[in-house]
Amino acid sequence: MHWIVGITVGVILGLVGATGAVLSFEQEIAASLARDGRQVAPNGRTPLAPAELLTRVAASDPQKHITALGVMREPTETVRVTFAPREQRYVDPYTGTLLAPTSSGAEAFFRNVRGLHRWLMLGELGDRDIGRHIVGASTMLLIFMALTGLYLRWPRGPAARRLKTWLVPDFRLNGRAFLWNLHSVIGTWVLPIYLVIALTGLQWSYEWYRDGLYSIAGVERPAGREGPQREGPQREGQRGEGPREASREQQPATDIPAFARAWETFARETPSFRTVNVNLAAKPGKPMEFRYLDAQASHERAFNTLAVDSEGRVASSERYDDKKFGAQLVSSIFPLHSGSYFGLAGVIVFLLASLAMPVFAVTGWIMYLQRRAPRARRASLAAATEEAS
Repeated sequence: MHWIVGITVGVILGLVGATGAVLSFEQEIAASLARDGRQVAPNGRTPLAPAELLTRVAASDPQKHITALGVMREPTETVRVTFAPREQRYVDPYTGTLLAPTSSGAEAFFRNVRGLHRWLMLGELGDRDIGRHIVGASTMLLIFMALTGLYLRWPRGPAARRLKTWLVPDFRLNGRAFLWNLHSVIGTWVLPIYLVIALTGLQWSYEWYRDGLYSIAGVERPAGREGPQREGPQREGQRGEGPREASREQQPATDIPAFARAWETFARETPSFRTVNVNLAAKPGKPMEFRYLDAQASHERAFNTLAVDSEGRVASSERYDDKKFGAQLVSSIFPLHSGSYFGLAGVIVFLLASLAMPVFAVTGWIMYLQRRAPRARRASLAAATEEAS
């Protein structure tokens, strides 16, 4: 069963693993390549107040409705403004000038890699759900492969008690025996990582699984969100976090005075932050929501939320560190899946584990073919002997 699954689904898992490795540093690579169009020189200037910046942006094109604002604390970073329905532009924080749109080949490249990683690019052929379910089924079989692989490589006798047997390849072996030993030892190292990747990755493929995660955690699932980072990346702390805007005709004009009062409250309540995303498309009478990262946030999804009403009063406040452990986990699915939950070292380890998936597919095929070769020779020899007799 392990070999049958390995030489079939293993090919898909190898592709998913390789593309996952490519996506490990997507954010950093894309930001580096787009640096010229998304960074400015402070030159001793003071940034505009966010309300004044919005006023200038709104005046530059009165026909457009601003629905979201993304502010980074770094003085060299531009401000991200979202217009209805989903147009994103970057603004000089010192002048309020809209910067020219930048077209980066890296964004298109990573978008295609992400489509290959999540639904095998079948969305380009008209049915993304088919690809998502194929990847989901393959991910479940990854769990099967990990557990059956552990059973198959379990050492017998006294060797089972020696740590070296589990974690160090036996270089005295050669041929197919060495390949199997190397295959199994590396599999032991990456087994817990594959379980984390699989158990978190399934939530992108199956609604029932995602609902189950929230139910087990005892957390109400947020309405209108399919899962973290379904679409393209933004900047740090902004991946897939934009509001789900309505059509342009349904969007009221941005209430800048109300935003100014809300921002004043946010600045008073949160003197230190790394990045903040503000939903300006809230329905009339609803509080304005600020989703922000602390300056020393544990990972890129450790968001806090502050809701402020039109009079500048705090309507609600929720900090990531104050959530129950289950609630923290379900809001950290993507960092767990990518390894960033464990810091830079975690990203590197998960990247290497992802690169090992195509290695397992290739070595599994080699061992399968080597196993069949003697059988084929014996069958050929038996047939020749029968014919001669």
